[in-house]
Amino acid sequence: MTRFSPDLHGAKTMTSGWTALLLIMVLINPSCHHENDRQRLIVTGTVVNLAGMIYLLEQDTAELRKLDSISLTGDSTFEFTVFPDETSIYAIRFKSTRQLVFIAAPGDTIRIRGDFLDFPGTFMMEGNPETALLQSFYRFTFQNTRKVDSLQQIIELSQGTADFYSLSVRTDSLFALIWEMQRDYEKALLRENAGALASLLIVNFHFGVKPVLSPETDRSDYARVDSSLRVAYPGNRHVAFFHRWLREE
Repeated sequence: MTRFSPDLHGAKTMTSGWTALLLIMVLINPSCHHENDRQRLIVTGTVVNLAGMIYLLEQDTAELRKLDSISLTGDSTFEFTVFPDETSIYAIRFKSTRQLVFIAAPGDTIRIRGDFLDFPGTFMMEGNPETALLQSFYRFTFQNTRKVDSLQQIIELSQGTADFYSLSVRTDSLFALIWEMQRDYEKALLRENAGALASLLIVNFHFGVKPVLSPETDRSDYARVDSSLRVAYPGNRHVAFFHRWLREE
């Protein structure tokens, strides 16, 4: 990805003496290189059974912005390098609309691996505590999603049968149980990790067609996340946006 570089047309009059002086400064004070290394964010991955375009996106407060892209032609390994100013929310989007969301800060290296034929079941993300927290959340949620999908298949296959009504009643109770499990898990996760930026994704997560938590029914959870994040990430644009949004709710 091309980095910003200043216009140097005005530097044509630089003398050889100044050039030599700048070279000496770089040699005796290489901190600028270390600073670039510290600010670099690397996202690398190995995904088998994957070909085509993949994209690195960043979640702004209003939209997902494309930062970079790469085309895989039989090679399952990819790498992106960007230079962010603060901790932010990112996504790797594969073909169609499948994507993995993660949290990363300047200096992080995020590693992704999995089998695209078993998305997202086999996928793993690592690189920092925020992404590790999201990985645990995704895995638990994916297991519940598979349970719901199985129940939905049972309902569809039993339509028109004599015991369809009694079966639908039983499956409805199982749906409700899974929903409560997801809700209890999210609330416990937020109590333990309210100061994690990943909590913004958890409080806004939809399980099925509706959100699990809401400011109306879970105001204390939202308030805990808001206050904890403003301490953990002062000045972060995602935290500031959430704070303003919550005050308006």
